[in-house]
Amino acid sequence: MKTSEIRILLQKYYDGSTTSLEEADLEQYFLNGPVDREFDADKLHFEAVTSMKNEDIPVPEDLELSVLRTLKKVQRLQSNGSRRIVYLSISIAAGLLILASTFVFISSDNQSELVTDPKVAYAESRQALETVSKLFNQGTAQLSGLGKLNQATEPLNKLNSLDKATKSLSEFGKIKK
Repeated sequence: MKTSEIRILLQKYYDGSTTSLEEADLEQYFLNGPVDREFDADKLHFEAVTSMKNEDIPVPEDLELSVLRTLKKVQRLQSNGSRRIVYLSISIAAGLLILASTFVFISSDNQSELVTDPKVAYAESRQALETVSKLFNQGTAQLSGLGKLNQATEPLNKLNSLDKATKSLSEFGKIKK
């Protein structure tokens, strides 16, 4: 085979797009006969792969338990992170509410007078609540980026497929015994 053909086949091989015939051609080239010096590392790779084909690789009996333990740790870390976010957001909201109520309490001109007119009391209450709402919305606007954190953890939900694969490997190991 020509060097250019080998390069093309190797590229396809490492991309995972070779056919079984092309892989057999590569194996034949690297295992039988002289190999160009630029392909020395590839020759070692094919020699190792060929030697491993006939090798019986034992599957540890506790592989499934080990993977499950690791998955549980990841899930705990994920849930602890989301709890922290919830506690942080609640703490910020409570702090803002305290600040807003303090502001409303201090900013009222004369606190010793009681308002007897219901319309005036309603208007002042409404103004105080609008101020609290405005301050609260300003404080929680900074928390809008927390949704991105949930999006970032969505790929971790795909660990279920890893769990299924480990169960299949475990069953395969039991069958092989």
